[in-house]
Amino acid sequence: MLTLFLVDKLEDSNLIEVSGDEAHHAIKVLRITVGEEILISDGVGNWVRASVENIEKKAFTAKVLEHGLQPEKSPRLIVVQGLPKSDRVKDAIEILVESGVDLIIPWQADRSISKWRQDSLDKWQSAVVAATKQSRRFRKPEIIDGLTLSQLLEIESENSAVLVMHESATTKLSEVVTSKFGGMSEIIIVIGPEGGISESELSILESAGAHIVGLGPEVFRSAHAGGAALSAVSALIGRW
Repeated sequence: MLTLFLVDKLEDSNLIEVSGDEAHHAIKVLRITVGEEILISDGVGNWVRASVENIEKKAFTAKVLEHGLQPEKSPRLIVVQGLPKSDRVKDAIEILVESGVDLIIPWQADRSISKWRQDSLDKWQSAVVAATKQSRRFRKPEIIDGLTLSQLLEIESENSAVLVMHESATTKLSEVVTSKFGGMSEIIIVIGPEGGISESELSILESAGAHIVGLGPEVFRSAHAGGAALSAVSALIGRW
């Protein structure tokens, strides 16, 4: 499988120059060679398959062999992720990105052990970039931070659904999500932190029309539940 590199902008040219951190990683770590085929994307759907033409100390150029555009998916899959413990953040983001998430919303829930800090967004975005390249995605998931629970629920539209994953739910995910959900604009999946979603938060979510559903008898870690939910939803709506 070809290695994917992300650039800020994909120029309309037969030769693409890659510099900065991506070039450093390619040259010093991956040891790319002249003639090697790679993938380059701008992270918003545009991509090229290219052959490395020239390698310098801090940059390399590649000749475009093929180009394309990965269309946006519908419905958009959004995960509201209760802040996991700091050592679990990378795991959570990797699983979400690999499982097809389109938008990640970090959530400082009532029972979150970790706190959202000044540098948290940068760390989450760096993890998203790494996971995007690893999973060979041409569309990098977005991250929105700093939203309260009531603001999160304002994202919901008439043609969307909110699914809250909760271990005490009496309704199974498969009893709610059907292939008809594939015609929605957005599916919002809410994942609580390690301490779980509080009763007051559940009440707010239920009052807003959210479906409280379970993923089975087993209890997932907060960092793993989002990936499992995305996988199940993708299968139920016919995407997988």
